[in-house]
Amino acid sequence: MTEQEIRALLNQVLKKMFYRVLRLQEKSVSQAANANLSRTEMHALEIVQDCPGATLTQIAEMLDVTKATVSVSVNRLVKKGFLKKTPIQDDRRKSALQLTEKGEECCKKHKQFHDTMIDSMLKDFDIASRPELLKGLQALLEFFERIRV
Repeated sequence: MTEQEIRALLNQVLKKMFYRVLRLQEKSVSQAANANLSRTEMHALEIVQDCPGATLTQIAEMLDVTKATVSVSVNRLVKKGFLKKTPIQDDRRKSALQLTEKGEECCKKHKQFHDTMIDSMLKDFDIASRPELLKGLQALLEFFERIRV
């Protein structure tokens, strides 16, 4: 295979992969949780799971979206029963966010999706070639980090 053919195939695979992951993740989690959750909502839940007590500002920074976007998502998640807000003692304008039982269950389903995806990916690579796979994915991540807009 020529360099040009490899580049074209890699481009095609990456595009399809990104679209598929985003769609499947959204459908999988929403169906499993019996809720219609957006990607932003699901990832906000995931952040709160990893950082209990996170604020809107912290979530916005981690998701690289506006605070207004996160505010809308968090309010929906509170209304749907996935999150609860607790005013912060020192600054009543801010709220610490925590998962409800329903939110924890949803995050569990989300993790199962990720685990299944990773298992599926690793089954086709022997132990010796996995570092190369990881190296390629890390290079891709570093590229995305450098071109933040």
